[in-house]
Amino acid sequence: MAKKIDEGKSQIVLIVAIIIIAVVMLFGMFNKGRKDAEKITKKSKNMKTSQNSDKKTSKTRKSKEKREVEPEILDGYQVLKVSDGDTINIQKVENGKFVGEILRIRMYGMDAPEKTQDYGSESRQALEKLVTGKNLSVEVKNKDRYGRTVAIIYADGKNVNEEMVKTGNAWWYQEYAKKDAQFEEYQENAKQKKLGLFSRKGYTEPWNYRKEKKAAASSRTKSK
Repeated sequence: MAKKIDEGKSQIVLIVAIIIIAVVMLFGMFNKGRKDAEKITKKSKNMKTSQNSDKKTSKTRKSKEKREVEPEILDGYQVLKVSDGDTINIQKVENGKFVGEILRIRMYGMDAPEKTQDYGSESRQALEKLVTGKNLSVEVKNKDRYGRTVAIIYADGKNVNEEMVKTGNAWWYQEYAKKDAQFEEYQENAKQKKLGLFSRKGYTEPWNYRKEKKAAASSRTKSK
């Protein structure tokens, strides 16, 4: 009788052990499956994020390329006024009449002597000769802090901005046109050949002239 009881207990222990092992195995399988699912979800999110980032980068690159390839060109203009060697007023002409908005243009990539500066009058006259009576096209760059349209002017197809620097009637405005090495080449050639303002001694760059003039005015105000 005692032997049968012992055998029964052994069977019960064995069954309990088998059940515990089965539960542990099932729990392990479930936990592994959950981790695998989390990894797959994480990979999927990372792939989507990467794809979206690539799409944004591609769109940005295409947008920049488009802006570079397609500059804004305005045609059919004539000059109204030449203020100095780098600033003019223009207006569109239709059927022989001036129409629309008057644009005040600050010419891109160049800086001419001020009206009150040595060679200022000659620079203005040189620009006037290049644009008066000509059909003008305008390649818009941006707006400056004074609200003027910064642009390249073409007179009957000729790049007036480059022509002014090429003939020594204006400086290459390096601060605002650093990447336009063509202006630098034209200026160096004008210096070597002593063209325009470079034919004179003791010339001062217009940006330095403006700084000196501003400093002098500030000094006078303080002394009062």
